[in-house]
Amino acid sequence: MNLEEIKEFMKGVPWGILATSDGRRVGARPMGGWAWRADELWCATHGSSDKIGQLKEVPYAEYCFCDSEGNHVRIGGLCTVSSDNAEKLWLYEAVPALKDHIADPASSEYVVIKLRPDNIRFMASSDLKYTQIELR
Repeated sequence: MNLEEIKEFMKGVPWGILATSDGRRVGARPMGGWAWRADELWCATHGSSDKIGQLKEVPYAEYCFCDSEGNHVRIGGLCTVSSDNAEKLWLYEAVPALKDHIADPASSEYVVIKLRPDNIRFMASSDLKYTQIELR
């Protein structure tokens, strides 16, 4: 499996679980509102959320996407948080469902988490072992 196949798999699993930590507590939450931009996985959130507070302490996260059969991909990497209006607008336009949750893409409360993967692993439910995915 390669990165393009991982991206195709993710299209069938629109919600992922994003895990973050501040070094003491771990938070894992379902997250939609994501899109790949080049080699980064971007997702929308509110700037005052717990996940943003945790990323300020430990700027690393892991996203897990799992289908109904147990096949799943884990994508971990360093994260930056962007409040750049051009980047927010790009994600807002790339993910039409965001319009149901964010009235104005220029809102100061809306930010983008940009995860740059350094570790991508896929597990088919029939194998029960991870396959490391080559990063470009």
